[in-house]
Amino acid sequence: MFSYRHAFHAGNHADVLKHITLLIGLNLLQKKEIGISLIDTHAGAGIYNLESEYAIKSEEAIEGVLRLATYCAENPDGIPEGVINYFKEIGHLNNQKTKSIKTYPGSSQLMLQAMRVQDQLKLIELHTTDYPNLVENMTVSQSAYRPKRSVQMYQKDGFTQLKAFLPPPTRRGLCLIDPSYENKDDYQFVLSALRDSIKRFATGTYFIWYPILQRRDATELPHQLAEFCNDHRLPYLQAELQIKSQILTEGLAASGMWVINPPWQLKEQLAMCLPFLVKALGQDDYSRYELTTKD
Repeated sequence: MFSYRHAFHAGNHADVLKHITLLIGLNLLQKKEIGISLIDTHAGAGIYNLESEYAIKSEEAIEGVLRLATYCAENPDGIPEGVINYFKEIGHLNNQKTKSIKTYPGSSQLMLQAMRVQDQLKLIELHTTDYPNLVENMTVSQSAYRPKRSVQMYQKDGFTQLKAFLPPPTRRGLCLIDPSYENKDDYQFVLSALRDSIKRFATGTYFIWYPILQRRDATELPHQLAEFCNDHRLPYLQAELQIKSQILTEGLAASGMWVINPPWQLKEQLAMCLPFLVKALGQDDYSRYELTTKD
């Protein structure tokens, strides 16, 4: 697992889907004044340089956030609010005048920027290199806020540590479960973490990102998540984005977000964003999106 570095993938199309969905969901939950516990089980380094050797080698941001930024600049009318807010958060780390994107915020940084004083943020990262970078990046970012925001970081296994934070004191929580799935056991670890979490905090909102790949464990995960939700009578939302053929092209072509106990109006807002993302990021006739919910 320690060979995986998100710096290679920062700002790719999967991040675009994940982070737009996450920010919309958090914004909707924050319509109530009561504080929210925000938990990121795989926080990574927090902030990524899109001009680093990792990003340049993979070029994944080029078909993700950078392609989306170019499309929005060329088509300024009709940009969905969720996409506008996404770029607003990215803009905090970049030159507002040139509007160039050289630095990309990961999920942990986005939650730090979007959280309120009454919210709490708990970041978990096991990677021996990414964790020190996370601490440094979050410490610098947090110093920009007055009054200081509540952020705690842990170098632990996010799958097993999650249950220790549940239920949160305010009984309001957003949990992001976002492993790399480089380890094939991650698919089952996701389900195990959810089983433990729902026992402790059944009313929490859980965001699960997953890759769409032509391998059995990957194709089975959405079906297992649906079965889990049905067995526990949990409402859910499923959003998927594919930007190219999975067979005719290289690299990750599609990914999805599974949201348990989705906030009210999340589906409506994603229904405006996803068709836009297909137009902006789609590379061939296989480009598509899916959006389904079950109450």
